[in-house]
Amino acid sequence: MSTAEHKSVTKLDTQNLEALVELQRSMFRAEGEVTYSTRIDRLKRLKALIIENKTEFAMTTKREFGGARSYEFSLFSEFASKVEAIDYSMKHLKEWMKPEKRKTNKPMNFLGGKSQVRHFPKGVVGIISPWNLPFGLTVAPLTSALAAGNRALLKPSEFVPETAALFAEVVPNYFPEDEVAVVTGGAAISQRFAELPFDHLLFTGSTNIGAQVMQSASKNLVPVTLELGGKSPVIIGRSAKLDLAGTRLTFGKLLNGGQLCLSPDYVVVPDELEEQLIARVIQEAQSMYPNITENEDYAGIINERHFGRLQSYIDDAVAKGAKLTIVGADKTRASEDNRRMPLHILQNVNEDMRVMHEEIFGPILPVMTYSDVAEIPSMIEPRRNPLAMYYFGSDKREQEYLLSHVQSGGVCINDIILHYVQEDLPFGGIGASGMGAYHGPEGFRTMSHARAIYSQTMIDVLPIIGARPPFGKKFRKNISKILGAI
Repeated sequence: MSTAEHKSVTKLDTQNLEALVELQRSMFRAEGEVTYSTRIDRLKRLKALIIENKTEFAMTTKREFGGARSYEFSLFSEFASKVEAIDYSMKHLKEWMKPEKRKTNKPMNFLGGKSQVRHFPKGVVGIISPWNLPFGLTVAPLTSALAAGNRALLKPSEFVPETAALFAEVVPNYFPEDEVAVVTGGAAISQRFAELPFDHLLFTGSTNIGAQVMQSASKNLVPVTLELGGKSPVIIGRSAKLDLAGTRLTFGKLLNGGQLCLSPDYVVVPDELEEQLIARVIQEAQSMYPNITENEDYAGIINERHFGRLQSYIDDAVAKGAKLTIVGADKTRASEDNRRMPLHILQNVNEDMRVMHEEIFGPILPVMTYSDVAEIPSMIEPRRNPLAMYYFGSDKREQEYLLSHVQSGGVCINDIILHYVQEDLPFGGIGASGMGAYHGPEGFRTMSHARAIYSQTMIDVLPIIGARPPFGKKFRKNISKILGAI
């Protein structure tokens, strides 16, 4: 189905956008309490949207990638995992919605004062999603938004216009526009979208664009969750099972052609294990993706601009002394219209190379070596605050050393990416890799306002501690118990 075939899709101008936000906000105010049953109903409708439209969305994404996108990968990563996330939220929603009892200070606790925190929906949530997982990274934050009782506006990436148009056509079959609506359009609409007076805005994408989104949102003091990326390292310890590490590293690196925010960006390996690890990676890449440039299980690079960007990293590194090994093909490009780029392993890399400072987002694997684990934090520091850190090994002291000395959004030990699909774990970055988190209970809390509620006793407490003017000896005595002599 081409974009032109989505007959019901209309482009929105600035006035439409403002009106759409106000429509959702007015309906949110009129609704009052967003009940458990209402939230469950919305989550069930979202689940039905996924199950009933999975094939068309998966095939549309495949077309957006020029036919070079695995249908099975889409089914697993963008549909099955999101259904499981919705089921998890529905199972635990009643527990998340319960008021949390909190401690009350003396003497109010003895006299009947009570403290609690209740999570209320924020209102209207804006969600800007990326092109690499265009369905899954729209639906995942929407799950958190609906569980928390919000309404939502969705802005899929302009780099996947067919997917965006399909969203705009399908969503109204499950949600009225005052609950969930879709905004389509190019970069100008995306920028205007980020400037709307949402009650919360979640953006998934690059660090550079994330900074612009945050600046736009600040005009209305909109709180933001930024899910960015960065250069996530894979650290191989000497205690690692090297064959297993090589297998899992290869699998993680080549998922979606390396075009995932959690893709392992580069590997740090002991000097004496470098060649053995590389041999294993080469073996596994050839086993998983024979005839890689024609392999239906392997994703191509999304467009020519990104293909050229990756090629420029390779050319720059080789020109500055890197050793290049292309795995599974004779050259970088099989033919002019083929963007399935094979794995490129770069050794002898250094800090002068662009590939060591730009997020790769493609099938290029730089290899760094170390002799002592104490060297690793300084090696990673120029690429600080990645979205993930991956450690392979069984040495607990080494593991704890790295956890204490290397910052990252999340950590996966002895595997790649799988911490992302643990619904009871928060997903989010730190610093350049983002701020805030969602998934599971953290998603519910991120999309909610944690409101402090204190119920005072009918007994007049302040005179008991002398805390009402005129202040006298009793007040001074009570304060001195806290501060010392006054």
